[in-house]
Amino acid sequence: MSAPVCTSKWQCTLNGLSGTAVAVSVIMLGWIAFGLLAADLSASSFGKLLWVWAVPFGPVALSVLYAVLMRWQARPLGWFGIFFTIGGAIWGVIMLNAMRSL
Repeated sequence: MSAPVCTSKWQCTLNGLSGTAVAVSVIMLGWIAFGLLAADLSASSFGKLLWVWAVPFGPVALSVLYAVLMRWQARPLGWFGIFFTIGGAIWGVIMLNAMRSL
């Protein structure tokens, strides 16, 4: 197990959920990237479509970036990071469903 040392069973459970949320967020961002690349668009329309997708999925990318930075610095996520990564995954699922892309 690569998660930081837990002080309680509850914290270990939340660390596991947070890691799963980051993995789901990375898969969602890959799904979006694959869809954009498979669309076979011109450069100008690809740029416009990229911004249309980047704005609603910005929180998902930020939550993954935050988790990666904390992992790179070998620091624990803390309560903010745990809820931020879980919230980013929830936001991504809601946005994919809203855009009928899931």
